[in-house]
Amino acid sequence: MSTRFAPPARFALLLATALSMNLPTAHAGDDVKALLEILLEKGIITQEEFDKKLKTAREKEEIRAFNEAQDRRRANREVDKRAEEERKFKPQIYGQVSAGYYQASNITAQNLDASGMSDQPKGNNRVGLKVSRELDADNSVMVTLESNFSARTGAVGRDAAGYGTANNSTPGATIFDREANVRWISKNYGTVVLGRGANLQNDLVSAFDARSNWNFGSLKSIGRYVGSQSGSGVNRADKLLRYISPSWEGFNLDAGISFGGVPGNDERGTNYAIGGRYRHGSFELGYNHAQVRLGSSSAPTSIDRVNNRIDFFAAKYTHEQWTINVGYIITRNPSTPTGGTFNTFVANGRVDANTWFTGAVYRINPQLSWNVGYYSADDRTAQTSDNKNNDVRMFATGLTWSPYKEWDVFIDYASARRQAGATGAFTIYDKWGPDTGIVCSSTTGNGCSESKRSQSGVSVGALYRF
Repeated sequence: MSTRFAPPARFALLLATALSMNLPTAHAGDDVKALLEILLEKGIITQEEFDKKLKTAREKEEIRAFNEAQDRRRANREVDKRAEEERKFKPQIYGQVSAGYYQASNITAQNLDASGMSDQPKGNNRVGLKVSRELDADNSVMVTLESNFSARTGAVGRDAAGYGTANNSTPGATIFDREANVRWISKNYGTVVLGRGANLQNDLVSAFDARSNWNFGSLKSIGRYVGSQSGSGVNRADKLLRYISPSWEGFNLDAGISFGGVPGNDERGTNYAIGGRYRHGSFELGYNHAQVRLGSSSAPTSIDRVNNRIDFFAAKYTHEQWTINVGYIITRNPSTPTGGTFNTFVANGRVDANTWFTGAVYRINPQLSWNVGYYSADDRTAQTSDNKNNDVRMFATGLTWSPYKEWDVFIDYASARRQAGATGAFTIYDKWGPDTGIVCSSTTGNGCSESKRSQSGVSVGALYRF
């Protein structure tokens, strides 16, 4: 049996239904008003009831529209918040690779000539990951992982590009040989670096050498020979705590300590460095003082006493297309009264020596530049039959064409003059192992590029940055 409503009851039910429906905002008011006008016309409701109910309907629509707008604003704020968080979190994959062809004389311990594909003749091959997080407008944190690699063989890790083989079996020769650190960067207070990484000495030799401390014919070869270049505590260090100040009138203070961490002997393997840089217009100065207990890559914390003290001074000036540089390095071995002994197999000095260098870069046009460098290392060790005549004079020059900011194409020439009867091993191609099938041995010199005679060579290649 169906239920029937009287006409007034049916209209009242229809009106209640209309008012309770979640009709779209754009049409709800018009529909309810039309129904109310019908009821008013048929005399079911009075004008007062019409006005009251229409007001109620419109208020409900306004509240619903307000709530919907609030929901949209909250959703938009959440989207904006997530987008802002993503903008503050910045991952970056980067690196560079250089390779080409080289030919050099006396480039083995047996004084043989060699030629073939070259690996990292300019800057070191590298691939790295940086992940930074902005804490606020003035502070951020960054994690950096960076490794050397060989373009010839695909080997990864310390000296992989130079020697063409993964050298990760010995302590300290890990995959992330260049960088493995976290840093706090503050606009107001400076930068703090903790972990394995580069120090001030590394920054200065690259900035003040006209040949940018490249592997073929640059300050790096001389530095490795006398002791102002080493990845085991001089230029890069494990367990490094480094502080770089903000700029004060163009001056930045830079200090660091790499901890030995040897139980029962806090000083063993611990190294210290302090210095800074000053910039004023086109003029720049750099200084670093380091006290290093320089061990080997296989035993970096084995030394109790400072055996490598370094004072590095350098300046450069830029005028129009020219940049001129000059520098002086004093290396001393205070652990022995003789001033140390030059290594007879590989270049890894811990010796008394005075080194000066100078050079220039001339920018022919925005894509083409010419560089030249002259380097002089004076042996100040006690002369014996096993350690003598170890002065080195090296000249290097080259042209670099950069058709794009990511690409360099280059040709370089280097020549090092040695004294007759020299006992120290030296190479114009730093950390290079010719393709002899033998891995460079620091105890025999076999497979290495060092010799005790004069060397000269040419390098042609390209470098790509990404």
